[in-house]
Amino acid sequence: MSVVFSKDFHKDLEVDGSLKSKAWDFVRKLSTDPDLTGLDFKKPQGALDKRVRTARVDLNYRAVLFDMSTDGQSFYLLAAIKPHDDAYTLAATLELRVNPVNGIAEVLRHQDVRDVMHKQTQDHPQSATSDELRRVLPYTVAELTGIGLIDEAARRAVELTDDDALQELCLAVPEWQGDVLLQLAYGGSLDEIRELYGPADDATVASDDLGKAFEHPAARMQFVVVTDENDDELRAMLEGDFRAWRTFLHPDQRAVAYRERWNGAFRLSGGAGTGKTVVAIHRAAFLSRQGRPRVLLTTFTKTLAAQLEADLAQLAGPGRVSRTSSAPEPGTVRVSGVDSIARAIVAKADGHVPKVITDQEADRRWEEAARDLPDLTPQEANLLTVGFLRAEYGNVVLAQEITDKQGYLKAPRKGRGVRLNWLQRTRVWAAMELFTRRLEIDGATTFTALVARAARILADPEARSRVDTFDHVIVDEGQDLHATHWLMLRRLVSRAPNDLFICEDSHQRIYGERLTLSHFGIDVRGRSRKLTLNYRTTRQNLRFALQILNGGQVVDLEGENENQAGYRSRLSGLEPVLRGAASAAAEHRLAVETINGWLGEPASTRPAPDSIGVLVRTNRQRDDLARTLRQAGLDVETLAGDSEATHKGVQVATMHRAKGMEFARVLVADVSDDVLPSQWLLDATAEEDRGDVEQRERLLLYVACTRARDQLVVTWHGVPSRYLPARSAESL
Repeated sequence: MSVVFSKDFHKDLEVDGSLKSKAWDFVRKLSTDPDLTGLDFKKPQGALDKRVRTARVDLNYRAVLFDMSTDGQSFYLLAAIKPHDDAYTLAATLELRVNPVNGIAEVLRHQDVRDVMHKQTQDHPQSATSDELRRVLPYTVAELTGIGLIDEAARRAVELTDDDALQELCLAVPEWQGDVLLQLAYGGSLDEIRELYGPADDATVASDDLGKAFEHPAARMQFVVVTDENDDELRAMLEGDFRAWRTFLHPDQRAVAYRERWNGAFRLSGGAGTGKTVVAIHRAAFLSRQGRPRVLLTTFTKTLAAQLEADLAQLAGPGRVSRTSSAPEPGTVRVSGVDSIARAIVAKADGHVPKVITDQEADRRWEEAARDLPDLTPQEANLLTVGFLRAEYGNVVLAQEITDKQGYLKAPRKGRGVRLNWLQRTRVWAAMELFTRRLEIDGATTFTALVARAARILADPEARSRVDTFDHVIVDEGQDLHATHWLMLRRLVSRAPNDLFICEDSHQRIYGERLTLSHFGIDVRGRSRKLTLNYRTTRQNLRFALQILNGGQVVDLEGENENQAGYRSRLSGLEPVLRGAASAAAEHRLAVETINGWLGEPASTRPAPDSIGVLVRTNRQRDDLARTLRQAGLDVETLAGDSEATHKGVQVATMHRAKGMEFARVLVADVSDDVLPSQWLLDATAEEDRGDVEQRERLLLYVACTRARDQLVVTWHGVPSRYLPARSAESL
């Protein structure tokens, strides 16, 4: 037996957790009862599609499915599980077909389209006839039906003058058709649509072959085919251990993740929530099955690496994930933070790893090194800040593997911002020399220096032979890696097809510096793609977050100016709420009021406590606000350092700690102008480098606001941050 599951079917199971086990029992009976007598199969009267059926799940719920069985082969599409009467109503209006233009399998919901059209003409009776208003889509009905859109939706789409109305229409048509409408509205062309959603096989269109139609990349956005050969996989899916991202990939994502061969390093970019991490996980699983390669999946922090490991184990099975600290067995994937990789290399090659000091301790030592230089002029003191010395050491000295003063005096410093004459370089070198000498005396090092040591080991053929290397390296959150990380990663894998696969979003660069991959021997020219469809954030939240980016130019890892052109979301929800308070205490009361309001909603909309995220700029703000929430009687979990969340209560974290996470509701608190940007950080930064600091602070707020799926609330006291969209802040 083969069963096709619709994404909508999976959503139905999430509404009522008790349905998961009942759904498994239903599918098991479907596959073992040839007469189907126990399932009470019924053909709804007046059904549009003669293959549609309803069947008993329990006394209150029925499944809506299509019977596509042929002689000797049972084949069903499970479309939904609904309450008894709703199931019959839905079944009568559905139509399963192979799209006659491109051969994509799709379930049409004609009544939903008609309902949207009726509602819109009632709400805006003139919108369809006024020639003076801007049309959302500058296309004709024939052009839209010519790429596969259903006629009634195409006719309505060309009339629309309102973006929100188009969004409503997108949710009523098959998912791939909704994506096409959005893509065209955001600047896509008909030729791009034809290339992405064209027929995979002309014979499929001609033969109306549903089996082949479900294999089309666009159909796999909406459906997954499961056979009875793997009951464990089927049961895991139905009981909820099956995340939608595991299978329902967009054609853009699938084309990148499952391509057989990239002739060298590849770069995938895209905004927050566009699924880069999903693609990275699928790519790792795919490569691990190609022969018996050694695959590494890595990212910037241990927290994110732990999440990647858990997700990969769900997708590929735990047997595909290496649990050791050494190179994986062939055909498996090692998942590790990039600094942990460096530590393992140094340990194997050198026999020991020096004590690695914290970033805070390193900053204190930089401050001491600058202060202890003799005869320091006021001008030199202003130059030799902690931030400047740290960046100069990492991005110039370690990145270029400079070992002596003469090498530093001649070194190019492109992109460093501050111009240095010969005397200034001499003073900077003296500070760095003092810093490193004191570390050597203490038998210590920094994370950046440790990674640089690992890179040098990999550059030495004899030393490299003693450490673990890989056939494929997949990098997530590449924008946050430092120069020495890229040196190490380039040497960790030999140059070959499919060697490096890099996912990055320069708009989320909150740790790393502006770097260009080509400086480290990583050439991705002609091998880059950009994802623009957001899967996490509603269009209201996305629109607000993108406004935060206005006023700051971002450069990507190829050295090109990044932009937000084409970013879109099919999700719709509430507008972000922005609220100011007169004092910190008043803002804390506002936080308690907001969260209690969420937790007091009716059961159908009430979020689970651990699906609420409260994000702030600093550790102190996190602890103060968490204390206030606990005193108000709320269950709270404070996320600190690399600790894994236990999901017991409202999650309170810094904006940095929330990187890579998502929540149903998010409260971003204390977005005041002396907090974002951090006044302390600006004061500690040389004038020439403050632009970079301000940019990272702006991007940090963008990252925080894009953690929200359904609702976003932003609060402050005093003066709101200059990064908040001006009209939003002024309107309150």
